[in-house]
Amino acid sequence: EKEAPPPPPPQLDHAVDEVLVIAPWFLAPSDGTPSSSSPLPFLKWVDHAAVSHTFRYGAESIPSSPIVNNYNNNNNEGEEGNDIDPAMSSATISSYGVMDVLLETLCNRVHYPNLERIVVVGHSAGGQFVHRWGLSSNSWCFGDDTHDNTNKNNGAKTEGDNDGDVDNADDEDGATLPSVRLVAANPRSYAYLDERRYLPKHAANVGAIMEAHSKQNKEEEEESNTALSPFDELEYRPPTPSEKDECQAYNRYCWGLEDNPDLPAPYVTGNIDRLLSTDPRRRRDDGEDDRDDGNNLDAKNADEVLFLRYASRDVVYLSGERDTKALGNQLCHEDGYQGPSRRERSERFYASLQVRGEEALESCRSRRDDDGDDDDATVGKGGKVEDLVVGEGSGYEGGFCARQGEDGAMRVHGRIVVKDVGHDHALIFQSAEGQEGMFSN
Repeated sequence: EKEAPPPPPPQLDHAVDEVLVIAPWFLAPSDGTPSSSSPLPFLKWVDHAAVSHTFRYGAESIPSSPIVNNYNNNNNEGEEGNDIDPAMSSATISSYGVMDVLLETLCNRVHYPNLERIVVVGHSAGGQFVHRWGLSSNSWCFGDDTHDNTNKNNGAKTEGDNDGDVDNADDEDGATLPSVRLVAANPRSYAYLDERRYLPKHAANVGAIMEAHSKQNKEEEEESNTALSPFDELEYRPPTPSEKDECQAYNRYCWGLEDNPDLPAPYVTGNIDRLLSTDPRRRRDDGEDDRDDGNNLDAKNADEVLFLRYASRDVVYLSGERDTKALGNQLCHEDGYQGPSRRERSERFYASLQVRGEEALESCRSRRDDDGDDDDATVGKGGKVEDLVVGEGSGYEGGFCARQGEDGAMRVHGRIVVKDVGHDHALIFQSAEGQEGMFSN
């Protein structure tokens, strides 16, 4: 007697005419130039640099070639001209800026009034793209209030409506923004939100443990189900001074948030600066902005602000159970201190988010215990509550602390291990686990 077939994956619940698939192509010079009837140049990104595939970390595109305007400068309608636009001859855009434009086009209710959900997925370098873009984007389409609203015109907030009162996901006519989910599958590395990493409890054993694990992996098949480093041998801590000396770049972007001159990403640094300098939540009791009083958020608190915003977004990490190939020198040269393989790096990064979430939640509990107030607050250095208050209408769905589960637990994002799959995008996304990550509620 044959066994009953397994239930269809969630994707099959969606009619073909109800799903739109868009696949951006981030060209490199080696890809050549596709044929097109458009006079606009194709954007391309440097492929070989300190980190290859520079689109993955939000690098700027290669400056465009000069283009010819459709009309001449006297703006006579319909009168064609051959003027070169000098501004366009050196124009660049971040790969993440491109994604913002695409996302906001889809969120525009004038063009897509019935769109309910946007799922942004990427595998490997694409997974890195989705993760770091989701961390650094200030796009209004995410529905939080830490962005510049001056160019927003989607029916949810009109241009010039800059009174600081953000409507989040609802517009004046009652329409809502589509939900946005980010799915990062098998990325090689992550951008940590503080200087801590999962390292052996005894710092002197770091080199020996990493070398032994790397050797073990190399002796196995490339995508074997090698045992992961036991977490009881690791602790989430900053590297010691000697460990930092051995890997001085471990916390620079794109592996952390510190400045990295080797990987220039003005989109990321600019958005972080803008998040700190224009954050609407720091207000005096009279409603006036107190940034001119010297009380603006300083850079040392950037990771806390970014964590709270990132944690409030809908993110799922997919990890192939057999994506356990050793990835080079674990001491520094290969994404320093993140772990021996993609699967273990996924486990460690996800675990770090849970630690940060519990720290934030504990600070919220302490605040409630101290004053009996349910106001939510961010976490400062040392787990102390800072003055920055995340209150109602902050864009974090009522405040980060309100995300606490009924059992008192806090889970930041979601993570799914895809059984019997290694570093293979097709198998990841076609699997039941992959479908769940993309389409489940």
